[in-house]
Amino acid sequence: MFRVAALVAVAIAAPILSPVLATDPSAKQASAPVTPTATFVAQAAFGNMFEVESSKLALERSNTPTVKTFAQHMVDDHSAAAVRFKEAVLEAKLAMPPDKLDAKHRAIVDELAGKQGSDFDKAYVDAQYKAHVATVEMFKGYAQAGEDTRMREFAAQTLPTLEAHLAEVSKMR
Repeated sequence: MFRVAALVAVAIAAPILSPVLATDPSAKQASAPVTPTATFVAQAAFGNMFEVESSKLALERSNTPTVKTFAQHMVDDHSAAAVRFKEAVLEAKLAMPPDKLDAKHRAIVDELAGKQGSDFDKAYVDAQYKAHVATVEMFKGYAQAGEDTRMREFAAQTLPTLEAHLAEVSKMR
């Protein structure tokens, strides 16, 4: 009797559960759209400029040693990345993006500039965390499947530093 009940339960549940059981969790990651090269180049440039500019502001405004140390890492690492980025864009024969922040990043820097003390530190760390989450995701995707070979190489070379920044800022939250 128990066997029959178990078989009936499986027969009823199978059509309902089969789509769930057949779903491959990595399929969503694999099918995520890859950022087009022009968009990647622009977003990488804006993000890099944001890191440097907001971190210079943190060096001026923060009194917290961990925030200041992190900000100095951002200025140093992202300034070096800007040089490698420009070389990669030139080697790839792509259009150089504008050398100023886009409206989204400008608004964040302007908002940070209006804060002081612990309010500044919290807003800066939060902005850095959000920026690095998005940047790491974009760089991972482009490094794996980007259209331009040279920019894929740049993304792959830069990714470990970005991941280290994300880990560092995550600890600060």
